[in-house]
Amino acid sequence: MHFETSAANEFLDLTDAVREHVTRSGVRHGQVTIMTPHTTTAVAINESETGFLNDFRRLISEVVPVEGYYEHDDHEIRTENLQEDEFINGHAHVRQMLVGSTNVTIPVVEGELVIGRWQRVLFVELDQPRARRTILHTQ
Repeated sequence: MHFETSAANEFLDLTDAVREHVTRSGVRHGQVTIMTPHTTTAVAINESETGFLNDFRRLISEVVPVEGYYEHDDHEIRTENLQEDEFINGHAHVRQMLVGSTNVTIPVVEGELVIGRWQRVLFVELDQPRARRTILHTQ
């Protein structure tokens, strides 16, 4: 699944798209895995409620501020995995490690996602807006 994010600390609700993927796959009993191949994003299952999402944004910004010093961004000492158009995004990598989820797996029973009433599949942008993707796999 390909899409564009529009802001740092953005949450995109992928639940309906995941449901459609499961329906198209024809899987009746199994599971679906949603994975992000990016090191500055996360996939999570939680409530998509404005107050909670704002609370998370505020907390993650306090705990890991953009303005902090990150060796990842210090090209005077960093020698690994560098490229010409390198982003200054050490904060986003640290935030991703704290969130800690590059994938989630959800059971599928009778062709339906088995999730709680308020649970949603959320893609979390922890860096700057850009083209992103997730990988969905059903079995």
